[in-house]
Amino acid sequence: MSKKIFAIVMALVLSFSVLAVPTFACFDNSGKSVNTENYINQLLDDVIHKALKVFNLVWPGYDRNWDSKDEYVTSDFYEGKEKFDNQVSNGAEWSLGYAGASLLEGLDIMNGEYFLAGSLEPFAGRVPTTVYDDQRVRVYAISDGVSGIVIQAVIDGFGFSRGDVQEIRSRMNKFAEEKGYNIVSVNVSVLHQHSCIDTLGMNVPLLSALVLNTTNAALGGLLDDYKVTKNMQFMENLFEKTVDCMQAAVESMEKGNLYYGNADIEEYMRDARDPIAFDSNVHRLRFVPTNGGKETWILQGSMHATGFGAGPDELTADYPYYIEKAINEKVGANVVYVMGAELAIKMKDELVYNPELTDIENLANYGYAIADKVIAINNDILLKPVLNVAHKEVFLPVDNGILTLAAREDLFNTIIVKDGLAKYVMVTEIGYMELGNKVGIFLCPGEFDPSIIFGGPESGDAAWKGETWDYPALKDVANVEYVMVYGLCNDQAGYVLRDNEYHSLLSENEEVNIVNKESGSIFTQEYIDLLTMVK
Repeated sequence: MSKKIFAIVMALVLSFSVLAVPTFACFDNSGKSVNTENYINQLLDDVIHKALKVFNLVWPGYDRNWDSKDEYVTSDFYEGKEKFDNQVSNGAEWSLGYAGASLLEGLDIMNGEYFLAGSLEPFAGRVPTTVYDDQRVRVYAISDGVSGIVIQAVIDGFGFSRGDVQEIRSRMNKFAEEKGYNIVSVNVSVLHQHSCIDTLGMNVPLLSALVLNTTNAALGGLLDDYKVTKNMQFMENLFEKTVDCMQAAVESMEKGNLYYGNADIEEYMRDARDPIAFDSNVHRLRFVPTNGGKETWILQGSMHATGFGAGPDELTADYPYYIEKAINEKVGANVVYVMGAELAIKMKDELVYNPELTDIENLANYGYAIADKVIAINNDILLKPVLNVAHKEVFLPVDNGILTLAAREDLFNTIIVKDGLAKYVMVTEIGYMELGNKVGIFLCPGEFDPSIIFGGPESGDAAWKGETWDYPALKDVANVEYVMVYGLCNDQAGYVLRDNEYHSLLSENEEVNIVNKESGSIFTQEYIDLLTMVK
């Protein structure tokens, strides 16, 4: 069931707006102009959001445990530098460590207790019927020798909430204190595979959660044993292995040189949403140890990992797994693949698709084709050892009643505070890192529209309300030679569009998972403020 259809069904079930479906069905592209259809969709969108707001006021939930905005106290958060260095400090030298682990090893993953992510499931969660490869965590730790250590874990998974990031950070804080390591930034991102065990909570049986979790909330926790959540055994295993890998990466750091290069892979990508705008590069940071040991490649691409579609029963880490596999085989380097600004950017596999092969063989061929592009990169530049990083907390008002309900029913480990009687605010964060004063990396909590970062065409007819986007591209604010995006980093803050690109719950898939219709301008201004402060 698609997100769009499910959004309509949930909205109707929750708000009893039974007239919305037949009314919407009367208007289609053949019978009405685009403007008329857009107007109707926006009108119904407003009705549904208002009905859900009322519903969330009266329906029992766990929000009684949330702090008010005034009471909120920051925890397990790294601010990074107050001011960026623009030259190499005395004694500066790159060092990097790597570690990885399977998240499936040691678990009976086929026992029917582990739900796959990737599609919204109203009645029964999907469990894997086949396991094709592995679901893993990969970690690198990097330092310029003077600015402290930055850590990033990249997890095979659909999404990850900030509360779970804080759990990992709290465990790493103890390690840093005991060992005396100067860790200045700890980051966790996911690759947004639609065919891995759920790490977010959106893919549980949702109607069961609505009934059981609501009843439990109303009874003050008497039915905790029956509460519907993501598999907590899997999450504890993930926490332990991720922290173990972070520690191993830090303790295995070795000196070396860091290079940046890129390759254009536009022929393997497509944008499924107007206006068309995406970064067609796969970016590579290549660390070469001084002692001649194994290299580590940190890659960033921007295609959704949906090789088996959005709702398969097969467990696979999708094309990133096969990029890593190919590079391991052909070059022998460690690989950390990071998802970029993906919005509606999809895989385009026509060049490698063979109808005589199985789906998984074709998926592997796609990954191998991307890997060949990466291996062939010949435009590497040496980065001088200057590491800058800064983070900023962002208070994002929540105006999506569907996501509000999911959070109130305790499906996500999101950090939310109350702002008055009927208002909720997501406490999330942004980050920005620079390497060698040449490469800027935006650490984005969610699935960003690439045009926010890189710029893009004016909306034209796609801007339903005729509004303009008056912010600069963030790459221009960063004012560096090369720009990357590490998406779904440190939180899942949903899709982030330019404000004038928001359409309707009833017309687009992305709108179902948008926290706030003005997320784009809110995050953009917060990034501008952060960059202005540190640069």
